[in-house]
Amino acid sequence: TEHLVPETPDTTVGGQPPEGWTVVNVPTITYTEPAEQVLDTTLLGIPVQIRATPRSFTWDYGDGSGPVTTTDPGAAYPHHTVAHTYGQPADRVTITLTTTWSGQFRITGTPDWTDVTGTATTTSAADPLQIYEARSRLVTDDLPGG
Repeated sequence: TEHLVPETPDTTVGGQPPEGWTVVNVPTITYTEPAEQVLDTTLLGIPVQIRATPRSFTWDYGDGSGPVTTTDPGAAYPHHTVAHTYGQPADRVTITLTTTWSGQFRITGTPDWTDVTGTATTTSAADPLQIYEARSRLVTDDLPGG
């Protein structure tokens, strides 16, 4: 299911299929479109830029399976690299993405960036996802002439 939820810094959570539902035992593709973010602010009256770079992504698929952490942001089909297969039907499962960022800063207009010690995290929650179970049935077919 495709979900677009902004974060600060700005990233989105995407998934496929994009209709708000998926099927048991079929991989649900998840991905984000992370990019380095530059944020402008003022500190003690001085214009400052903060540069945030995504370092890792932790996906929680909302089914109790536990989070999955990767340095890979994933990609859309057919180049997908991050997916989860649900084992049971469920109503309103929410996929969340926690992004870990490293940072740098500089006074606006200067060329040199200075590393910030440590990391920060942001979390995005996708729209609820319905998980269906596909069932096959044997039916009789009235074929012409038969």
